Amino acid sequence: MLRRVLILSLLIAAVALGASRDPRRLLFVHIFAATTDVPPLDPPVDEGSDVRWFDDYFTVQQIDADTFAIGEPRYHDRNYNYLIVGDERAVLFDSGPGVRDIVPVVRDLTMLPVTALPSHLHYDHIGNHTSFGEIALVDLPFLRERSADSGVLRPTSAEHLGFVEGFRRPYLHVGEWLAVGSEMDLGGRRLQVLHTPGHTRESISLYDRDRDQIFVGDFITEGPTYAFVPTASLGDYLRSAVSVLEKIGDETRVMTAHRLDPPGMPELARDDVVELRDTLLAMKRGELEPTGSFPRMYSLAGGRQVAADLPWGHSWE
Repeated sequence: MLRRVLILSLLIAAVALGASRDPRRLLFVHIFAATTDVPPLDPPVDEGSDVRWFDDYFTVQQIDADTFAIGEPRYHDRNYNYLIVGDERAVLFDSGPGVRDIVPVVRDLTMLPVTALPSHLHYDHIGNHTSFGEIALVDLPFLRERSADSGVLRPTSAEHLGFVEGFRRPYLHVGEWLAVGSEMDLGGRRLQVLHTPGHTRESISLYDRDRDQIFVGDFITEGPTYAFVPTASLGDYLRSAVSVLEKIGDETRVMTAHRLDPPGMPELARDDVVELRDTLLAMKRGELEPTGSFPRMYSLAGGRQVAADLPWGHSWE
């Protein structure tokens, strides 16, 4: 009974907020959390000859001699985190939800200093960040100003969304602020920091021009593109898709943060980003008919979907 009362109260509040976009979206996520149980871990499956099980939870797939996909295929969101190694230091791009400690996996692959860098601040991407001595964040004013005095940033509830699965918001001790467009020098390897908002306003991608690799977090995945969560923006998504396409080439490997089916890591290609851009353009022109209530689902030609807000919550500016 109490749960039904809570759900009804949240629904009434969501309707009352009307077109107040982010608070309404946050309430819908609360409704989802109140009505949905966290799925148990999936059973392990055959991941193919290119993948090794590190233990009964993590997998490791070697992309090249210095780049590794650390998978969590038993977790319901099937997260993939990327260890990118140079001659002097390494970057862990995302660290999973924190269901298990990722540090032993990282230390099995490199003993160099490791900087934990999130693609964005959702709970399933920063769950192990506090286990690393060095944390980096993209240098955006709305993030920097909140940690100006202490050097510590705690994601807001809308940025983190950890209440969905009972994860607490961490305190991130930021040791390195990365300017948009700057390059991280790992020693013999450089990664360009691209601001690619759309899924969230702080979302970034890492572009390795020399190896023709781009690591994109949740900017695009094998499953639905989530453009309905707090701070998501269809206009930002479209601009980011255009800017990414201006950077990458026809053969660029696009490494994403979630996969649908085995085996191995989720890897897409330039054509998938083209498809996303073209779908967003068709949505902007009103050429696509969505399905569902909330989120509204817009089908991409290749079978994936864009999950968007209600029409009055769309923002193309």
